Amino acid sequence: MRRIFLIFAVVSVLFVFASGELIAAPFYEGKVIRMTVGTTPGGGFDAWARIVSRHLGNHIPGKPSIVVENVPEAGGLIQIKNLYSATKPDGLTIGHILGGFILGQYLGQPGYDFDGEKFNFIGTSYKDNVVLVLSKKSGITSAEKLRASPVPIKVGGLSRGNSSENALRMAKYIGFPLQIVSGYKGTTEIRLAMESGEVAGGPPGWDSAKTSWIKSDADDAFVALQFVPKPLKELPKVPRLIEFAKTDEQKRIVEVGLHAVNEFARPFVCPPGVPKERVAMLRKAFDEMVKDPEFLADTARMKVTVDPATGDELAAEVAAVAKSDRAILGKIKTIFFE
Repeated sequence: MRRIFLIFAVVSVLFVFASGELIAAPFYEGKVIRMTVGTTPGGGFDAWARIVSRHLGNHIPGKPSIVVENVPEAGGLIQIKNLYSATKPDGLTIGHILGGFILGQYLGQPGYDFDGEKFNFIGTSYKDNVVLVLSKKSGITSAEKLRASPVPIKVGGLSRGNSSENALRMAKYIGFPLQIVSGYKGTTEIRLAMESGEVAGGPPGWDSAKTSWIKSDADDAFVALQFVPKPLKELPKVPRLIEFAKTDEQKRIVEVGLHAVNEFARPFVCPPGVPKERVAMLRKAFDEMVKDPEFLADTARMKVTVDPATGDELAAEVAAVAKSDRAILGKIKTIFFE
């Protein structure tokens, strides 16, 4: 009997220590996770954060509630800097960050005092897929007409280093006559500026474009360019920026500066230093969430595209960009920041 009791006790201890979820569940139970977003409310970035906040907690042991906080200052740069160095690494803060700033850090941009590879990547449910939306009232009705315009076309941007503005600056490098007006706090503000005639258009993600920028086929707004590696299924006739690149070097610059970053442009991350078991738990929860029928039904109602990547996949993409050819990175820096 004593031997049976001893075996039972040992097995029980091993079971408890082998199950990270049983150990960590009490930590999240009754807790609130803060999810910060680097844009203003109403845009595609914010919409995705709120979708994820509604479902992620259901897959975390202890089922914590999640609240969204917008931190749009400096186009989202303040959010990522605060997350990196001024946030307690306890697993109770998740940032939905603008991944373009990670590229800016590898370009050696002053003030980007963080290391993208040290973030704990949780996952992403979608890609950036930036497009250029223009109003036909501008007199431009196609990419070809835009490229041939004798005068610069005014478009709205957020801030240097932001993925959306990077796309505009890359288009300008390839030869499109754009006058970029930076300083808008989010793509919602750019859309309103387009509708009022203040600018001719701007660079939202495709999900945001199709749900709020272009209301119908007969709408005044249209997609002139795609800044993506592969043509989006819903835009088979809209040209991609890389198609206008004239040299192999230009193509490589577009591939590193836009296409590679597209993969990690909209990640959900935790700050450095979060205990490994909590990071693993959040990653597992995220991977389960993107397959959850309730989550998929919610995204279908919102008319957004689910195109997920795991935390490990995002970390690998960031590491690859960090190791890119220094000469190419130097030229990208000139395009985006000088």
